[in-house]
Amino acid sequence: MSDLEARLRAALEARAQTFPASPNAWLDVQRRTPPPVPRGRWLLAALPIALLAVFVPFLLNGGLGRNSANDPDGVYKQLMEGRTAAGEEVVVNDPAQGKPLRLWFARDRVGAPLVCYVAQPVDGDPFGSCHDLRVAEIMERSGTYEGSTRTDTPSAYVDYGVAQTDVTKVTAVLTDGRRVEATLHRSEGAPMVIWTLALSAQDRVSKVQFADAKGRQGSDMSHTYLTHESSRGTPIGQAIRLPGEVTMRPYDFKVLGRRIFWFRQGKELGWINLDTKDPTPDPVPMIWSEEGLIYTATSRDTAKIVLTTGSDAPITLVGVPDPWDLDRNLFTLAHLAPLDWTAGGRVAGYDAAGKQLWRKDYPRRTGQPKSRFKRTSEPITIPGTDDFTNGPVQILFGTYTYKGRENDLQLCATGGTYPEGAPQLSCSSVKSEAPSGSFSSSKVQTYLPLPGSVVAFGTAQDDWLSVDAVLEDGRRLPATLMRGKDLPAPVWWVKYPRDAKIGAFAYKVRGKQIEQLDRHREWCWSDNKPLDAGHVFDGGLTANLHDGACIKWWKNGKEQPSSFQPAPGGKLSDLIAAPELPLKWSANKGQWYGFTVPGTAKVDITLKEGGRATANTVPDPWGQGVLLFAGPAPEAAIRQGLFWPGVRFTGYGADGRVLWTYEPKGLDY
Repeated sequence: MSDLEARLRAALEARAQTFPASPNAWLDVQRRTPPPVPRGRWLLAALPIALLAVFVPFLLNGGLGRNSANDPDGVYKQLMEGRTAAGEEVVVNDPAQGKPLRLWFARDRVGAPLVCYVAQPVDGDPFGSCHDLRVAEIMERSGTYEGSTRTDTPSAYVDYGVAQTDVTKVTAVLTDGRRVEATLHRSEGAPMVIWTLALSAQDRVSKVQFADAKGRQGSDMSHTYLTHESSRGTPIGQAIRLPGEVTMRPYDFKVLGRRIFWFRQGKELGWINLDTKDPTPDPVPMIWSEEGLIYTATSRDTAKIVLTTGSDAPITLVGVPDPWDLDRNLFTLAHLAPLDWTAGGRVAGYDAAGKQLWRKDYPRRTGQPKSRFKRTSEPITIPGTDDFTNGPVQILFGTYTYKGRENDLQLCATGGTYPEGAPQLSCSSVKSEAPSGSFSSSKVQTYLPLPGSVVAFGTAQDDWLSVDAVLEDGRRLPATLMRGKDLPAPVWWVKYPRDAKIGAFAYKVRGKQIEQLDRHREWCWSDNKPLDAGHVFDGGLTANLHDGACIKWWKNGKEQPSSFQPAPGGKLSDLIAAPELPLKWSANKGQWYGFTVPGTAKVDITLKEGGRATANTVPDPWGQGVLLFAGPAPEAAIRQGLFWPGVRFTGYGADGRVLWTYEPKGLDY
């Protein structure tokens, strides 16, 4: 799994832990973020003129109404209700529309950061939206794509997105190989940086690269991030473009069936599944509300949908037949204000004669849905968390019940906050059979008072002596480690500012020489700028030190497998100690290499099946307190593997004496 995929998966897991206040999950605004797929951006294809002439007027008259603010300032005002601006607004010229594109950050009522925009299409009312930054915040030293004003007409356009505050350069790599530098917009009070990229009509972006002031690169972002789900399918019809920069297109996903997608501002908003294996499907369709639109698709017999929420006037969506012969009616309505189901409401479908075909009622919200969490221990209140929006923070053990069965024991924390104030309950599994040295952690947070705070927590093993949160600058925040006869396992927690850069969690284990690490900000893998020329071994292999005491090996301009890095502020010597773990090593294509403890003049490896390899050591030129080694190894030995139990390493002194021996034992190496 790539680092980008891991971070996006973390974003999905964080999203999955959200407990929405609304019981109407089918109407909740979804921000779907699976890993981008390396496929080309879908291309808009115009319908035949005759079909467009018939279809678009019907859709406009029936579905894409004028139920929104009709000027950019009105849209801005609606979007900012209950929110405050964070930083300065960015206004850029959008050559695709000939009108300004407005971008800015905001904070909601609980202080959660949002990114917002207002666009002004030439053939429709202004529109815009705001969404939280939970995904973007995970993309450390990197950023996300937020949109594109590119259309199917041959005109210049603008791509835009956000990046972390430590990003100092954003560069687009075009499909023809050219590189175009984006403009960065940063301002005081802004939680992140906005980037904009002016492009000509012929330009197509392959990916966007991010780098910090030291030249370290974060994860690349593909343009397909905007269309990650639709790019997995096969188009089965022409794309339909509506006034107001709305586009629809059907796709086939083989096993998953057919879907109709809605797009706006260069990105997919969502989709409706057309096929189901359910013999008695729910007649009430999934209805989505995002980017200033309400949209869905139903069977052909539903001609009109009416949404009624609380005291608001009913919202009517009129369907029109799809132009792809899919036997569906399509519904699309411009509606900027979010749907509020606090007072309850209903949704109903009617046929062309006005007969009600289906209806679903939703009661007034009376509180949070009943939790399936069953507490098995008394809660522990975390000191200093009374100022959390839903605080104080408490951690406790318990289980979840799913379909009548209780799952594994969990350590959970309450008192955290999601955007818009939804209570955050965060959990991690507790497995008593896990081997010593395993590390699990979770966290809850609050956004106010600024800059906000985080409580990280987890279970510990009985032989753990301490846990530290290590900041990227090397400073350490010691965690509280608690044991008790009433606790199923020891627990730890540490509080730190939300804007702190945590590089790793470090923990000491009784009887272990080496401090154990759980890295959170490991950028060694993507750093291609060594600090100096490094040390060149016979055979062309070069050992290079990169920022953060990261060591990597290169040959013929290609990075070799494995890199090693201590906790922030540490040295390579922190990673090894004799006899516990006297060396770190790797191998590739006839060579093995690594570093070992001082005093070792030669390192020998004996394989389980009898193969051998030997390498002499040299001092490291960076003062990291280790000795480097590299040497040839039989290809058959490398294919057999140098990392499995049964392999034996031996370190010799300059006088030939054996200084240490080491045999990997599973997780020890």
